[in-house]
Parts: sequence; C-alpha cells; structure tokens
Amino acid sequence: MTRECDVAIVGGGIGGLTLAISLLQQSVAVQVFEQDTELREIGAGIAIGGNATRLLQRLDVDLTDVANELPLLGIRCWKDGQLLWSHPIGEWYRRDVGGPFLTLHRATLQTSLAAAVPTECINLGHRLVGLSDEPAGVRLHFDGREDVVARVVAGVDGVNSTVRRFVCGDVLPTYSGEIGFRGVIPVEKSQDLPDPTALNLWCGPGTHVVYYGLDRGELINLLIVYEPSHLPDWTTSSNRLPGTREEALRIFAEYSWDRRILDLVFNIEGDMSFWALVDLPRLPRWSRGRVVLVGDAAHAPLPHQGQGGGLAIEDAYVLGTLLTKGGLNDYGRAFTAFEQIRRRRAWTVQAYARVAGRAYKVGGDAAARRDASWSSLPQRIGWIHRYQAERVVPPGGLR
Repeated sequence: MTRECDVAIVGGGIGGLTLAISLLQQSVAVQVFEQDTELREIGAGIAIGGNATRLLQRLDVDLTDVANELPLLGIRCWKDGQLLWSHPIGEWYRRDVGGPFLTLHRATLQTSLAAAVPTECINLGHRLVGLSDEPAGVRLHFDGREDVVARVVAGVDGVNSTVRRFVCGDVLPTYSGEIGFRGVIPVEKSQDLPDPTALNLWCGPGTHVVYYGLDRGELINLLIVYEPSHLPDWTTSSNRLPGTREEALRIFAEYSWDRRILDLVFNIEGDMSFWALVDLPRLPRWSRGRVVLVGDAAHAPLPHQGQGGGLAIEDAYVLGTLLTKGGLNDYGRAFTAFEQIRRRRAWTVQAYARVAGRAYKVGGDAAARRDASWSSLPQRIGWIHRYQAERVVPPGGLR
C-alpha cells in the first residue's frame, strides 16, 4: 500500500528542518525524507546572520545558549597577520540588525532544529531517485523504500538536488575555480591566534582564510581557499574530496601563509575535506506543478558572504507562511509568490558572494585599493543582514 502525506520535504538539513518547523507550527502535516541514515551535517561550522536568527527566534528556535556570538570582524594580511581593519559586531550588530550574528557547528544547528520536529515526522535512509505526477499528487520514488504520494513536495536537497531535475532538467552547479579546505580546531590549540572567537578574514594573492569561533567559543572553524591553475580531476565527479592535513599543509605552505594559519591546519580534528566551491546559475523556474525548490537546490551561493544557511532559513520561513496563508490547495499561487519574493534577493546575494571571493584574493595595486575600502564595508553589505523576510509576505493572504 502506497504511503500518503500532505507535504513531503526532501532533505533533512537546515532548510528542510526549518520549513518543517514553520509548517508544523501552523498545524500543517509534514514528512521529512533524508537520504542519510542519521541526521548529520558535513562542512564544519556555519555563520547565521541576524536576517536568519530573527526568523529562528520567531519559530521558537533559540540558539544563543549553544552558539558563539561574534564579537568583531577583523581583516588581516595573509603573510604576517597584520590588522588591516576591524569593526565591532556583538551588541552593535544586534542594535543595527535586530538579531545576533551567531556561529556554530552545523551538527549543533541541525540538532537544535531537529529537536523542534517530532521524530515521527523524520524519515531517515530515504534516498530519492525520482518523482512522477499523478492525479492524487506527486509520487516520490525512493531507493529500496516504498513510494510516497504527497499533495505538495518541497525539494530542499542541496546544490546537487534530485528534485531540481524534475523541476527544470539538468542544471549543473558552476565551479568558481576555487578549492576550499575546511576543518574544526579546539580553541585551546590556537592560543597565539588573534581573536579566535571573532570573525577573521585574512587576504592574500590567490588565497584567503576565514576562521571564527563555534559553539560558545569552544571550537574554531577554518576555511582556507586557494585558486589552482586548473581544477583537480576529482571535481569532474564530485564537489567534495576527503583530505588530510598533510595534503593541505603542502598546498598552503606554497602561498607563504603566516605560521599561525598553518598551525591551524596542522591542528584540525575530525572531518577534513577539500571542496570545489560552486554556485548555481539562475534557474528558469523554481517550481513545476506541485513541486517547489528551496534553499541551495534553487540558488546555492558561494560561501564568501556566509549566507547559504541564512538564505535557506529565509526561504523556509517565507514558503511556510505562504502555504499556510493560502492552504495547500492553493499551492500554485503560493509557489509563484514565493519565487517572485525570493529570487531577486537570492540572486543578488549570489552576485555579491562571487565579487567578494574575487576581491579577497587579489594582489598588488588591486589589494591596496581593496584595503583602503574596508571602512565602507558595513554600508555596502548591511542590506544583506537587515533584510526582514517576515515583512515581505503579502498581508491578509494570497490574492
């Protein structure tokens, strides 16, 4: 007998769980289908700006006790750590944006979100292999599992989305030409590092580093990025390759990095991976029939504005509100309104992330001009963090 549900959410990551919470709070029945056999996030840490932490607070998800609140932003030179510019975050940011700027391990965030979703609504070990339209709804075909027929399907299954193929065919991510190496370091192993719990950006020719504190400042998240002369062969089949600290040290020593950054790489613990940094081109559409794309499946950005998770949370909040305002039978208008509300915002953040990634890694005169412009950064990107998704949904329902 085929299983049925009202809303099927494909993907149990940050966006999928946030959408489930949003709908459940409005008494909409949901089922989350996650391909892994346990809820786990790879990729180490994540930054959640006030544009998203405000929304989580409205959904009764409070991260302040488990996260690290960034005290400041520091920009430094890759070679010697010289401070080029700094700006307070902390309380200044709360007042300016209306919510805290938090950093935490992705697994910590996922655990907090999953705690707000009843366990009977989460289905693990369900790898989607395809979708098909039927009069009763959309049939979800899972590898080795019974089919599910849903009234509405939300594809929140990441940059390599299976749901996206149903919505708009094969649209492949675009490589930026950058490779990132990620990992987590205990804070006690970085005693001589400047401001380990703050948001730190070190810039150099062809390379840059971002590190910040996680989980009440107990850990440090590291992303170190470089531009190889050509993309490695493994990028033709995957955007992630498990790595070792020895491989990373060999690569990044060639860029003459400050010893303290190389020490961070040496002290990485747990999962270590090289990532080919990708984003998505603009899709021709975000929905088809009863199926809609959310988060990275629709508009994955590069990580250089720290907004991948934030955009997914915004999406989930807006879509959840639209679906509950109009009812599931009015999914068509909800999906149309969702794309109209969200696409310009998502595409503009994508564009700013691309520009930032290039600017971090210039040298010579271009680097000097960049460094002279840091003081205007809060004005140039403040709109990203002040965005209020809770105010953009049409009042009084869909028309």
